[in-house]
Amino acid sequence: MSRNQVRTKVATWIADAAITNLNQVFTSHPKRINFEQNATAGQATRAAGLVFIAGETEERIAVGGVYTHSMQNYAQDAMDDFDAIIDAIKDRVRSGGHRLGESDGTIIWQVGEGTRQISVIYGEPKTNDGGATEIWAAVEFEVTQMIQA
Repeated sequence: MSRNQVRTKVATWIADAAITNLNQVFTSHPKRINFEQNATAGQATRAAGLVFIAGETEERIAVGGVYTHSMQNYAQDAMDDFDAIIDAIKDRVRSGGHRLGESDGTIIWQVGEGTRQISVIYGEPKTNDGGATEIWAAVEFEVTQMIQA
């Protein structure tokens, strides 16, 4: 939901409550408030409400990662290949150039720069019926996103 939609829905919700002496509700701070608007004769107290988004936090979880299928003859060699893939992903997160996706109006402001910079969870290596070594891992890092609407 866009910030505009949030402000509009909150303003409508407050206005629909018909709160005594609250004569106006704005979706943002107006240039000027006319306290005479919507006032009744003899109304001593008049108020205007406005919706202000002081800040916001959004958390999401993405489950994903690396799933390796290796036909190396030795499981140790498969593990070496897997380690190289994980290390390369972590190097990419550490490398800078963390501003992504500007062409579609959504900007990834930072990658891997938050309080939990890089976390990796590993699955236990297994050998499947075809003799391949399969290993799963999730490489997690924080992404700070700015959405321009």
